[in-house]
Amino acid sequence: MICPQCVGVEKFFDEKYAKRELKRYQRKGPVKTTRLLIEAIRTEGVKDLSLLDIGGGIGAIPFELFEAGVSRATDVEAATAYLKIARAEAERRGFADRVDYRSGDFVEEASDIDPADIVTLDRVICCYPDMQKLVSLSAAKARKIYGLVYPRLNLVMRLARPLINLQCRIKRSPFRFYLHSPAEVDRVLRDFGFTRRCESRTPLWQIVVFVRVE
Repeated sequence: MICPQCVGVEKFFDEKYAKRELKRYQRKGPVKTTRLLIEAIRTEGVKDLSLLDIGGGIGAIPFELFEAGVSRATDVEAATAYLKIARAEAERRGFADRVDYRSGDFVEEASDIDPADIVTLDRVICCYPDMQKLVSLSAAKARKIYGLVYPRLNLVMRLARPLINLQCRIKRSPFRFYLHSPAEVDRVLRDFGFTRRCESRTPLWQIVVFVRVE
């Protein structure tokens, strides 16, 4: 059975949305939160490492980390419009042979996806109802570094979430926006042997990089 949230993601992040995001990236580079995540990961040293980017969108994280020395990447994406755009942009940049694009829900596909040195989830767990399963399965794939961007649990986001979801219901979209506890995210990652390396924040988002404890 196809999960309603995946159907919602497909409709919400359509080709028009993806093209607009790509155009902005080509002109200005990654958005601030993505840039902060990439910069934090680069400080850990990424030369010759592999990347698993879950919910990769237009492909900004692989493209930027290839320039920093990452060797190969796997991009798992539920929105086919994003995959189409990311593939075309990878071809244009000469990276097509270094990215394995996978279509679908990472949680459902996890058993068929190889581990990687770096795992990233940029604004992904806010699109998924079962945070624990998503973070657990993705953390199990990360050999060294785990980076994510997700909403702050502040007043603005607490007020925004029901408004976003009301708008989705009005539009008859099954997509929903979720707020998950940062403490619970930390707990899951600690259980998998990770510790926080660094954290930064914007008014709405937090950017956190974890490293696996040797």
